[in-house]
Amino acid sequence: MRLRASDHETTVTARGTRGPAVLLVHSLGVDRRMWDPVLDRLARGRRVFAYDVRGHGSAAGAPLPFTMAAAGADLVAVLDALELDTAHVAGLSLGGAIAQTAAVAAPQRFASLTLMAAPDRPVPEAFEQRARLAETDGMTALVAPTLDRWFTPEALEADTEGVRYARECVASFDPAIWASIWRGYGGLDVYERLRDFPAPVLALAGDADASIPVEGMAAIAGRIGGGAKFEVVAGAPHLQTLERPDEVADALDRFLPAEIDIP
Repeated sequence: MRLRASDHETTVTARGTRGPAVLLVHSLGVDRRMWDPVLDRLARGRRVFAYDVRGHGSAAGAPLPFTMAAAGADLVAVLDALELDTAHVAGLSLGGAIAQTAAVAAPQRFASLTLMAAPDRPVPEAFEQRARLAETDGMTALVAPTLDRWFTPEALEADTEGVRYARECVASFDPAIWASIWRGYGGLDVYERLRDFPAPVLALAGDADASIPVEGMAAIAGRIGGGAKFEVVAGAPHLQTLERPDEVADALDRFLPAEIDIP
């Protein structure tokens, strides 16, 4: 479905007809299809929604510059458009940073928060370097190093469906939008600001993540109020859903409530 998110339109994929609402927020450089491998599992007893973040996919035409504040406001606007007072929100990487930004601004809209390979503070030098490389050399120069951060060597060698999808997304990205997103990502401002967050939190780390190691995600979980439940997805790289979908779905299924059929 198409809906309004703040100052632009986006597209939402929906699965499930009953149960608690779950909103999924994807990583930088891809789009809502990143969640496709886990949607059907999560939709058993839940209503699951995945939307395109501003600057990505069907929301590529959103106004620039990209800012974390605007992306966080978009998440709340999507909840409003879906007529959801609250939802269980899960975000991966940039999606997790956006979810944290929205959680700081509007904690009452969260039934729970799941952070998957998601930072709570930026690395400005690295983010600026990725922005400049897109502007000077174009997206072709970014495809290989980006996929190296996102996938295991085994997946890259096998050229899996997930790798092919991610490669297509990055190669077709507008360099100016890519640069604006990375610079906006550098404005992430949630460090130690979720210590009073009232809802349950799950932090998922991949033990093959080249971007955010297990120790880094464990530290992030420890900075959240009350402590987050922490799990490690065996064999998972940065883009967990595209290489270890069953294991990710298992972890989310254990954490997220669902409406159970009663015989």
